[in-house]
Amino acid sequence: MDAAAAVERRQPRETAMQRFTRLSGEFATSMARLAMLAMVLTPLLLVSFLTVDLPMRAFDGLVGDQLILRPSNWLSRGGFLMALAPLVAILFARKYGGDEASRVVTASWGIAAIAVFAELSYLAPALEDGDMPPARFTVLFVASAMAAQYFAASAYDILRGGIRWWRAPLIAALSSYGVWALMYFPAVYWGSGAPWLNWMVGDFAIKTVIAIAFLPVYFILRKRLRPSGGFGGV
Repeated sequence: MDAAAAVERRQPRETAMQRFTRLSGEFATSMARLAMLAMVLTPLLLVSFLTVDLPMRAFDGLVGDQLILRPSNWLSRGGFLMALAPLVAILFARKYGGDEASRVVTASWGIAAIAVFAELSYLAPALEDGDMPPARFTVLFVASAMAAQYFAASAYDILRGGIRWWRAPLIAALSSYGVWALMYFPAVYWGSGAPWLNWMVGDFAIKTVIAIAFLPVYFILRKRLRPSGGFGGV
């Protein structure tokens, strides 16, 4: 009698077609979610590219008459906007985990790269020397920004949880900005004679303010962005 009941309770075996259908549905859902999240991050990346050569003068008054130390010497509007991307990655990691957030970062940069190359191909006949930033600057700007976004997602995923709700987003943001600064400034300005070390410290100070200003936003959104099932976190 017990054996018969155990047989009745046994789950029916999944057929190959059922397994294929289930996995196809999961893949389609994952791709749809990836596309939706990439639609949030990609416009930010594209606007940053389009404004990367426009100086950001909003913080120049902080250093008074010291022209060489004014943030507009190194900080552009595009660079300022790009500093928001690691914060977006943190919110993605909050909801879907660090691995998914990293996949979104990869997809967003891929879409942005295709869009930029398409635009350059269209504008190529009208471009002149000096219309585009130097290749060294472009490569290092992209590399450091990407590294910061990956690091933000991974650091948040590791640090999430605990009674101090602010710890993970703050440390993840500051760490990502530190990685960005250490990659970007020495590689771009080494040997140029520019006071890049002062600029690096100033850049990190500005981004520290951005990270702190992000905390109230994170606090408001964290209940709406509770981790989805299967993605971990608290």
